[in-house]
Amino acid sequence: MIKQDRTAIDLKAVGDEILNLRTKVSEHPQDAALRAHLAACLYLGGDLDGASIELKRAIALRSDDYLTHAFLARILDEVGDRESAAREFRRAIDLAPEAADPHFLFAESLLRNGDVSPAINEYRRAIELKPSGEAYSGLSEALLSMHDNIGAVAAARDGVSTEKNSSRAHVALTKALVLSGEYEASYRTARQAVLLDPGWSECHIALGRALYARSDRAGAVDEFKQAVQLDPLSAQARNDLGYALYGRGDILSAVNEFRLALRLNPHLSEARNNLEVAIHGLTGHKK
Repeated sequence: MIKQDRTAIDLKAVGDEILNLRTKVSEHPQDAALRAHLAACLYLGGDLDGASIELKRAIALRSDDYLTHAFLARILDEVGDRESAAREFRRAIDLAPEAADPHFLFAESLLRNGDVSPAINEYRRAIELKPSGEAYSGLSEALLSMHDNIGAVAAARDGVSTEKNSSRAHVALTKALVLSGEYEASYRTARQAVLLDPGWSECHIALGRALYARSDRAGAVDEFKQAVQLDPLSAQARNDLGYALYGRGDILSAVNEFRLALRLNPHLSEARNNLEVAIHGLTGHKK
């Protein structure tokens, strides 16, 4: 459950399970595994504070479970307590130095917070311990942020080879291929990503970017709209939709999407830059 996407769950089933687990926990308050399970369900239901409390109680009962520490670290990272998150990630790694998951989750946290070089090291350590499509994908994304397009393509291709059904690996490879100018290959890869996971917005974002790179503005807009429909709270999807709309000449709609993207994520610098360009274009059209 540590890696499960909270946007694709059955909330009613989760709610029922939470009620069931609370009864069991009240009957067996010293059961650390039950508390960790309850924490996982609370997390999936969106109650991060409740999940954190239950994980801390589970750790107090059993401090040697590395997965509980890693799970707590992920939640602390999501709520912005980076120092405590890093401490829990390192504790998980110390408890299970040969387990790949803590290294991978720590890498994800580091990359999300802009610590790219340490993230690359953690991804590579995770891959050494257990090669996986998601670890190669993360490594590819980190290398892209360092402008190492060749390394990013190679890592993503290793991800696809390791897990042929990994939609994330196909998405990572699409991004790297687009930025490397390999537009036809990126289009084929993105189509495969959508086939593998049509309900994941990132697959449609990837296909939208590949289509835009091939100068198919209308197709790109359609895919970005699909991404927004699947995940209305995705600032990246809103930004990319705005970019495609601007490229198609629909400047007013583009401005609206960039504004929505910034409301969802005020730190998304590309949306801010795109908004400034679009507003300038809108002003020019009004003259």
